[in-house]
Amino acid sequence: MRKVTLKNYLTVAFGLFVLLAVNACNPSSNEKKNDASQVEAKELPGNSIYHIDGYWSDQNGDSLQLKAFAGKPVVFTMIFTHCEYACPMMVNDLKKLEALFSPEERQKFHFVMVSFDHVRDLPERLKEYAEAQELGSNWSLLHGNEDLVKELAIATDISFEFVDDGGITHSNRKLVLDKQGVILKSFNGLGTDPELMNSVLEELF
Repeated sequence: MRKVTLKNYLTVAFGLFVLLAVNACNPSSNEKKNDASQVEAKELPGNSIYHIDGYWSDQNGDSLQLKAFAGKPVVFTMIFTHCEYACPMMVNDLKKLEALFSPEERQKFHFVMVSFDHVRDLPERLKEYAEAQELGSNWSLLHGNEDLVKELAIATDISFEFVDDGGITHSNRKLVLDKQGVILKSFNGLGTDPELMNSVLEELF
């Protein structure tokens, strides 16, 4: 049997101490994100849409609350991936806005698109859509349950209604939110001039 000396014992004990200290000082990225979101949530103004409780799933299958986006300006809209006309144009409007910024500048704000379609637009479908549209890491596509989608639509004044053929009629509304989730400006309709959205967004950097 190997004899355990005092020197060996102290070496092992010191190694364990260093390992625990490193882990304590370096929480995981998810823990950092959650902590940051909690700090921001305490300071949210009353008219922030980030007060809406409930969890969403993004295109990567990650679960999050809207307050996770606090800390950066957000360009927000609601779509559904089976839409063949208006929604692709809405996405194109936002991509034109993104094209005005350098890759470094794009990390200063975030695009959030929430699906009206709680039945078909599951995370896997949203991921396929994001890839087909060539949307980068600063885009989040969210799926939520029926009640949560309705609550958010009311809060953002975006109307929608399911129709018999499986489609959805909806308003075409794009929003610029400040760092605390307050609606600063809305743009209604299709073919929005990206410079108009840019003029609002740049003031938030």
